[in-house]
Amino acid sequence: MDQDKKLLIFMVAGLMTLATMLGLMAVQKKDENPVLKSDAIRFKEEYEALNGTMNETNKMNYPIVEIKEDNPFVYKTDDEIVKFLENGTGIIYFGFSSCPWCRTAIPMLMKAAESTSLGEINYVDIKNIRDSLTLDDNDQVVVSAEGTNGYKEILKKLDKVLDPYYLISKNGKQIDTKEKRLYAPTVIAIKNGNILDIHVDTVKSQENGYTPLSAKEQEELFGIYQKMFLKLLDSSCDESC
Repeated sequence: MDQDKKLLIFMVAGLMTLATMLGLMAVQKKDENPVLKSDAIRFKEEYEALNGTMNETNKMNYPIVEIKEDNPFVYKTDDEIVKFLENGTGIIYFGFSSCPWCRTAIPMLMKAAESTSLGEINYVDIKNIRDSLTLDDNDQVVVSAEGTNGYKEILKKLDKVLDPYYLISKNGKQIDTKEKRLYAPTVIAIKNGNILDIHVDTVKSQENGYTPLSAKEQEELFGIYQKMFLKLLDSSCDESC
């Protein structure tokens, strides 16, 4: 074999090796990119990542949550939900993974969805889209961080079903912010743009989100969610249901 043929074979082999390496790198990068994963897997990994970890602010352990790979959660942006609230039909869950009440609510939310054969739950992570309000030394409301435009539009569309937002001053006085707020968790059943039902928080008896729900509390919350989902799936239901 002459020198030119040897050189050509060497170059071809080198290019094939390089192509294989690039292909493997692309596959690995795809697996590591959460955006390219299914929403169900992304949701599972995001919430379970905090299992066994501690909230550094209050030194309390996050509630452990186990989520199936075929869970019903589908990620939506605040802008997408604004449009959904106009004429959409389905369930919306507003929350975030480090919210302890959300973590205790998730198992009952999934159980209710499974018991009613609900197809999917639209999920909006609200941790970083809400505005942040504080009080100054004169108990005047100050916007310390602006929320997104999408969040503000959501508040407008949910104005009639959201409660007033109060802050507590240093001397324990309740201050009306003149604003509404989307708390986590909030679950909404909506049909053709009409709100059928809304549930905020978990159950009244759960005073601390880091404390697991008792069997009785779990059953109560499951019943609340199940009733919402059945109302949505009822073909005769409209805004008056």
